[in-house]
Amino acid sequence: MLLLGALDDIMLKILMACAIVGMVMEKLTHNEDDPNAAPWYVDGLAIWLAVAVVSLVTAISDYQKEGEFLKKQLIEENSKVVTVLRDGKEKVIHRNYIKVGDITKIQNGMNIPVDGVVIQGIGVMSDESAMTGESDHLPKESMIKCAERRVLHEGES
Repeated sequence: MLLLGALDDIMLKILMACAIVGMVMEKLTHNEDDPNAAPWYVDGLAIWLAVAVVSLVTAISDYQKEGEFLKKQLIEENSKVVTVLRDGKEKVIHRNYIKVGDITKIQNGMNIPVDGVVIQGIGVMSDESAMTGESDHLPKESMIKCAERRVLHEGES
């Protein structure tokens, strides 16, 4: 597949067309009586060999780049771990395996992998720009403080 992708280059297509035209023209005009004349297919074969070398080198280079990309992607995916409190014990797990009821320990600068409530925290700010498009950092407070504020606000009404 990578070899076919390498052959999709416009210059290589032009070279292949020239090789075909050149070989046909050489075959039609070749003088077989001349003992010093090179065979009719030499020029065309040389062009085909150049096309094969260029496309093979390009395919190998693309294959190596793809392998490096997949390695980096795997390393990045494996580094997406979080610390959760599950069954009274702290565990470090991949963020894809978080379950309902897990208490996630949020650290400074991390992407929060779940939607939830703050149980405990001081000065927690959240960047919700990926969800809302707003670049402002929004303060987050614990559930108890939010409930107290709600009671106070309802009492004023």
